[in-house]
Formats: sequence, structure tokens, C-alpha cells
Amino acid sequence: MANEPRPLVLIVDDDQSVLEHINKLLSKEGYRVVLAKDGKEALNRVRDARPDLVLLDVVMPGLDGLEVCRILKARRNASFLPVIILTSKKDMESRVEGLKLGADDYLSKPPDPRELLARIEALLRIKQLQDRIANSLQEMEDQSLTDGLTGLYNARYLDHRLRDEFKRAERYSEPLSCIMIDMDGFEKMIEDHGREVSDSVLKEVAEILRDGIREFDVVVRSGEQQFVILLPRTHFTGSLSVATRIWQQVQGHPFMVMDKKLGVVVSMGVSFFPNKDVSTADKLIDQAVQALDKAREAGAGQICLYQHTTYFYRPDMDK
Repeated sequence: MANEPRPLVLIVDDDQSVLEHINKLLSKEGYRVVLAKDGKEALNRVRDARPDLVLLDVVMPGLDGLEVCRILKARRNASFLPVIILTSKKDMESRVEGLKLGADDYLSKPPDPRELLARIEALLRIKQLQDRIANSLQEMEDQSLTDGLTGLYNARYLDHRLRDEFKRAERYSEPLSCIMIDMDGFEKMIEDHGREVSDSVLKEVAEILRDGIREFDVVVRSGEQQFVILLPRTHFTGSLSVATRIWQQVQGHPFMVMDKKLGVVVSMGVSFFPNKDVSTADKLIDQAVQALDKAREAGAGQICLYQHTTYFYRPDMDK
């Protein structure tokens, strides 16, 4: 697009005259340019400036171009970064080794200006395509792990994250709490007000939950009207404090339908680790489900903590 910045090219060479010559050529064509005089400086420039392409001289003091190429191409979870190595006309061994290490092209020094520009443009087109594919795959992955209505994570994500958090809690002897939340009377809400209103309420509840937790906590929409909150490094007393605060915020929130306030009530089940009855991630969830079932059996708007014996309470609205 017109407002997008021009590609940024990193030129790496210990010869100042080569740097100045290529810099002048690329700048004239509208490219942004950043320079490095050795391999160590080149790696720093890649980290800080995040160029779109690297022109890399092979023969340099200290960290040579082949080693820099190896490091750049070995990076994990990094976007595609085209590398063109610059060698002397007779240095066939470095060209072959560079291509083996992942270099995308090579040119003899001094490079012909027209050929250099053509090679750069060709690799930048490939990079643009690679980036689009990577972005599309990431969007697909994100969509597969998020709920389309609320934007929260979904049950598939919960399955993976729960196991990771439980393993971490076991390994470091840290507490882990789980709150399962159900919207009472949701079916009747749909009957009385329709799907559009109920979806709007779900989104508002999701926003309350999202705003009511810490950055490293996890909130998931696990069912049509059910949510799960994972609280790493949180004892059961802390989880009850979170549950109480969220309960109060939902109860006190002005859900509006046709200029009239719609009362929304939630029930909650709370489980925690360490607990002699919780030895796996599945059991942590199972106890939260059992606690939620008991809360609903006791009446709408209850919170139940699962321990050796169940403990019920209904918070008041004092904040």
C-alpha cells in the first residue's frame, strides 16, 4: 500500500567504499538502508532494525559472512529473511557453502547494479509471499483456538493450556486454581429475548471476565453459557477473592434490553491444587465441574468451593 514503508536492506561489508557504493545505489531506488561493518554488528542490526533483506559479504574479520548466514538461518520462529552473499568471482567454495547454509542467492563483487537490483526485487517478492502465507497460517491457528463470538480462548485451547499450567504447578510446587462459571437461566433468556440479545450478554460477560483477571491468568469460553478461569500461582483463598469480585461485577453490571435492565446471575464452582484429591489436570477440572453442579443444585447465584466437604456461599454486593 502507498503508506507502507519501503523495504529495509541491511548491507554488511568491512569495505567502506563498498558500503557507500551500494548504499547510494539502493537509496536512489527508494530503499531504506542500514549498514554494518562486521558480523557482530550485523547480528545486532538484524535484532534491532529487523531488515527485510541482507546483503552479506563473506570475507570479514572476526565473525565472517558464512557464520552470520548460519546464525540467521538457524533462528527459530523468525520470519523469512532473504540473504544474498557477496563473494569474489573466483570464490566458488564460499558460494557453495553459503547456499548449503541457507543463503538465498549470491553475487560476485563488485555486483552489477542492474543485476543486484533485480535479485533484490525478486527475493523481496518471495518474502512478501512468504509473510502473507505465514500470517494466514497464524490467523487460522488463532481462529482455531478462539471463540468467534466473545474473542476468548475456546475449549481446545483450555485442554492444552490446562496441562501446561498443571505441569508447571507440580514442577515448582506452586498453587493453581480453577473457577468454572455458568450463566443461570440462559435458556430462558434466549426464549424471552432471542439469540441476538443473549449473544450480546455473553460478549459483555466475557469482557467482565477478561477485565477481572491478571495478564497471566486464562479465561476460556468452554460451552454455550459456561466459562473457565485458570489462576496460576493462586491459592484457594485468592481464587475465592477473584470469584467474589467477578460475581459482584456481573450482578451489578447494567445489561440493557430495550432500555430495561436485564438481570444476569452466575453460579461458580472453584477447585484448587495442591489438594490431596487433585493429582492430574483432569481432576482439577472435574472438581470444578462437581462444585459448579452443587452450586446450581443449591440455587441460582451460588459459589461452591470443592474441598473434602463442599462449602457454599453467596457474596453480597458490597464492593
